[in-house]
Amino acid sequence: MLKLPKNPHPGIKIHCRKCRQNNTGCNHYDHHRFRMCFIDRNTGKHRSKILKASTYNDAVVEGIEFRAQVERKELEVVKSRSEMNFPEALVRYENYLNGKTEYAHLTRSVSKKHRNEVIRYCELFGKSLRRNHNLRHFKPGQISNYDVSIFYSQMELRYPSPKTFNKILSCLSSFYKFLIEIEELPIKNLFTNCVRKHVPNGQNLILSKEEFERILMAVESKPSLQEKRTNGRRDNMYEPWMANAFKLFLYIGGRREEILSLRWKDIVEGPNGILFFQLRNYKVERLKKREVDSKFVPIGSDLLELLNEMGYKEHKGNDLQLIDPDGKYTMNTLIEKVTKSFTHFREKSGVEEAYTLKHLRKTYLTWLYHSMGSDSKLVSSHSSMTVLEKHYINPLVLNMDQERLLGIKVFG
Repeated sequence: MLKLPKNPHPGIKIHCRKCRQNNTGCNHYDHHRFRMCFIDRNTGKHRSKILKASTYNDAVVEGIEFRAQVERKELEVVKSRSEMNFPEALVRYENYLNGKTEYAHLTRSVSKKHRNEVIRYCELFGKSLRRNHNLRHFKPGQISNYDVSIFYSQMELRYPSPKTFNKILSCLSSFYKFLIEIEELPIKNLFTNCVRKHVPNGQNLILSKEEFERILMAVESKPSLQEKRTNGRRDNMYEPWMANAFKLFLYIGGRREEILSLRWKDIVEGPNGILFFQLRNYKVERLKKREVDSKFVPIGSDLLELLNEMGYKEHKGNDLQLIDPDGKYTMNTLIEKVTKSFTHFREKSGVEEAYTLKHLRKTYLTWLYHSMGSDSKLVSSHSSMTVLEKHYINPLVLNMDQERLLGIKVFG
């Protein structure tokens, strides 16, 4: 008798060869077989296969191999770039983003999250085209301004956020840029001239001392189980090191991976005795696809006091992580947990402003700007002040030079 677990692998079914249906719950056990079913996201075709496996685990392996074979076979169908239909072109673009390309000098390195997001938006355009075209015979260069207009109107209704809407258009523009510049197809990029929505500058909210202390108190005193989960699951948001993690984000002002990757050996001493944190610039490394110079963040009095509380003298120079020293979580899980935990305890603390973990970085960079002015970019590793002023610095906090304006008296 074949059985499926509670949450089976997508596409794995129990097929009755007598009823000729999937997951019927019938008693024809001698006629039951595992079956792999899936919809090809590019062609829209239904694919299925009766599997030979007699156990669930073997069926999963066989099902995955079957799906991979189908996808590889579809790639082989493309005889030349000029003959590609829209789904086949999208497959080549996804492979390009995956680094699976014959162009060694053009191999890209993008995160899985970004890649999935780009392909998802391109697939939305494919679904829009499918209403008026047969995609099996429709080439990417055959789209018209009418097709783009329909998609544009659909996305306006589905994604009212200007930032998300503009991102969708940019993803489609990048897709067609790939076809024109990399695949060298003689087609037009109709998404280049699409009118983007105006994205108003954010308020660059920063936390007050009193608000931050209320959140820290909530970590130790408020319920730690999540309440808002659509699947009914309630994760525990508390860890003994969680409050220290929030403080590190506030006192260092780094990005999530930079802070959560810190080890005690990353504390270095300058020639004048000043201590620094040496942070890897992961974001720039991914963009340039190579290691770049580390950035150094000076350890101020607040941060030094925290480090001493965490055992700096005991752990000085060792390879232990400051956060999650037991290695309980992978980096991606750790990032997600700390992010959700901050929002959870902010809500429990009664702080009404919708702060998230990123606002700790905005708070640090704003007060850094207060002290250093335009030299802040040397610590933040931004190439200019434009990004800092637009996305991070609260305009209501003046730097030291600007504070001199407060002393001006009209007419003396």
